[in-house]
Amino acid sequence: MSNVNLSIAVDENYLNQIQEVAQNLQSAGMNVEQMLDNLGIITGSCDSEKVESLSQVEGVSHVELSREYQLPSPESDLQ
Repeated sequence: MSNVNLSIAVDENYLNQIQEVAQNLQSAGMNVEQMLDNLGIITGSCDSEKVESLSQVEGVSHVELSREYQLPSPESDLQ
């Protein structure tokens, strides 16, 4: 079990209920960190095993895992 960061796109029919969608995501195991009301995006994290269940929450349009990038150090030959 590992923790993953993710972004949730809220269905346009649920934009005025984004607080309720966020609460339902929390009940499903997501740690909600930020709600971007105007964009209809909820960000946070959860256990990797719970990602699939989050997509089943009413009002969720799409679940996307966050990608992390690590640049090489300035001393690296790749720079």
